[in-house]
Order: sequence, then C-alpha cells, then structure tokens
Amino acid sequence: MLKGETLRCQPTRRRATIFCSIMLFAPGTAWAGVSERIVDLLNSEYGSVCSAKLDGWFNKTLIIDWTARTNKFHAAKILSEISTVKQKLYDDGVRYLKFPNDVGGYNIIDWKTGEKTSVKDKAPYYFR
Repeated sequence: MLKGETLRCQPTRRRATIFCSIMLFAPGTAWAGVSERIVDLLNSEYGSVCSAKLDGWFNKTLIIDWTARTNKFHAAKILSEISTVKQKLYDDGVRYLKFPNDVGGYNIIDWKTGEKTSVKDKAPYYFR
C-alpha cells in the first residue's frame, strides 16, 4: 500500500451503523436466538397443524395454537418435540409454555417452578 492510499473496503462509521441496524431488525438473521430458531422450525415443519410464536422480553412465553387440521396425534407429537428442546428454550429465556386445552382456554406451564395453570383466554381451535 502506498503512502496516503486508503483501503477501499474499510467500513466507515455510517456503513457499520447501517449494517448493525439491518442485522438487528431483519428477521431470520444469523444472530437470532435459539428460541427464535426453534419457533421458525416448528412453524416450517408443523405449520399446517400448529402456529408457534414467542411473547415477552425477559420471561418469554412460547405460545402454541392449533389449526383446524390438528388432531390429538399431532398435538402429542408437537408437545413431545418441544419437550426435547425444553432446556435449550429455558436457557434462552423462555419460561412459560402456553397451549390450548380441551375446554377452549389455554394451559400455561411455568418451566421454572413446574406450576400448571389454566386461563380463560379463548383459543382459536381446541379438541372437544
């Protein structure tokens, strides 16, 4: 490199700021947490029978909703898949699992204390 010549690919402060903004707010980035990737996998593999999403910032909740095509076998399969990655989800900040129960509400499991509760929020689909 000659004296006074600058390297063309050196990032400027503006480029770095734009890159960081894109990486922070773009969905599906390489920096996504384990829980976000697991939710994406659940939606891609079982999207026809369930919908998974995360709610909350510090004590996140994994919310599972069934679809009209879901039967009890699908529900058992999805819940068993979640149980295999439960520790990874918990380590990533997911404390609660919320899924529809048989009476149209939701069951909530607190993975920290093991407490199970039911709430009367109306689930879109449930088993009768």
